[in-house]
Amino acid sequence: MRRTLFSLLLKKQNLTTWEAFCVPYTATGRELTRETGNRRLATVSLGRTTFDRWSSGRWYGRPRGEAAQILERMFEYPIDVLFSPAPDASESPVAVGSVGTQIGSRWPTSSMLIPAGGPAGTWEITGRHRLDGTSAAVHLLPVMRRGEEVNPDDLSKDDQRNLEGFLRPARRGFIVGVEERQDDLELYVREAASARRPAQPGSQSAGTLSIPTAYLLDDLTYGIVWALTQLDDGLLADDQVLDSEWHLISTYLSLPRSAPSQLLVDLTAAGSSWMGSAFCAQHIQQELANATEVPTFWTREQSGEEAAPWLFFKHKLDYLQALTRFRSATTPTIRVFCVPEAAVPQSEPYERVLLMLAVALMERFGIQVRVIPKPEYAEVDGVALVPGQRAVVANWVRVPGGALWAADSTSTRGDLRTYAAAFADAQGNDVLSDAEDSASRLRAFSGYLGLNWDWLTSRCRSLGEYGVAGLVRPRSRLLTVSALDETLLFLGKLASDQ
Repeated sequence: MRRTLFSLLLKKQNLTTWEAFCVPYTATGRELTRETGNRRLATVSLGRTTFDRWSSGRWYGRPRGEAAQILERMFEYPIDVLFSPAPDASESPVAVGSVGTQIGSRWPTSSMLIPAGGPAGTWEITGRHRLDGTSAAVHLLPVMRRGEEVNPDDLSKDDQRNLEGFLRPARRGFIVGVEERQDDLELYVREAASARRPAQPGSQSAGTLSIPTAYLLDDLTYGIVWALTQLDDGLLADDQVLDSEWHLISTYLSLPRSAPSQLLVDLTAAGSSWMGSAFCAQHIQQELANATEVPTFWTREQSGEEAAPWLFFKHKLDYLQALTRFRSATTPTIRVFCVPEAAVPQSEPYERVLLMLAVALMERFGIQVRVIPKPEYAEVDGVALVPGQRAVVANWVRVPGGALWAADSTSTRGDLRTYAAAFADAQGNDVLSDAEDSASRLRAFSGYLGLNWDWLTSRCRSLGEYGVAGLVRPRSRLLTVSALDETLLFLGKLASDQ
């Protein structure tokens, strides 16, 4: 069924939202009032529901009275022509080549491969330094924006059958909604698993599939998809090995120090990161079990690729929750990140967003973050320091010698003085030192990373309200997005607090 001429003209003039349409609609009414003297034309309003019905492309009724006069002036067509099938205007196909070009040029770690004739293909995702890369099925879908959702243009029966066939398999897949603008494309992403149920026989038609506008593909959503899919697929590939080799962690926890080789077990980068991180979390908790003073922590993560496990590994969140026992009204828990200034522009914007989210996660747990820009501190051990008592070393990021982790616990005076000096220098060179509260520290850190604070908090709020699971959800039992959802809302709340 062909769409109405009115709906196609809306798309051509970039007036597909109620908010955008009402501006020229009202202005045209006032213009006609000056010409005709009919004051009612200046006061004509248009409800969102009415606009959605008109713009659907499948409504063939006829607006009447002043509304018809305004529409005829705006588009210079008779009202019966506007709301009839557009002559010789069948649905235009999704601009397959443009989608692939746009994604590849904006995010070099992505390429979308759609064979001729599309619209289904493959989304290839590559890591940068720590992650192995992965791929997912993808299905392009032409959409139009209506309010806070984008909806597919009118799908033929063949298109609906193709979409239902794409949604049916259990493998990971993404629907990419493509909204054509005047000189650009807006892309929206939804994981196929979240849309699978409505497409089953006897339930809601796939033709009514919608994607929240909060799932707009930008540096926030791309960073999340990029990190989570690689971690998830890597852990699923290692699931049996991780289960069978879990005893290694218990064995090494009984040793005073350890640095087992990665050659000990055959794991992906994600699996190695998970095992190293899981051991270090347990090692620190074990060694701090009898601590009576608040420890200070040094974290080795410098990029979003390294920091992403904080957002998704379940045991990382359990670890942070366990450390809340050290909360004190007089002595806050401090965690230091070393992020050299020169390293910031070398990191992609979406990676900086991930690092920002990891720091916001700490602040949400009541941990005060310090950021030191000195590159000479980049290789300081990951360590928990109980002043004057003990330093618990726990490295799993960039471990020398190809080890899964490097762990130790020391109370020698020389070691304690060395770590204490590093923490003291961090306090004196903290790029967030002028910020007195969590919101101010996060805002300052976003500036240090070159991220737009207003954009970031606004996007976090809208994405947090819908939740990440509809965008991309983990399949591994070792991952979660619940803490990320809460962190997004935490950052989003700051948009209205500043």
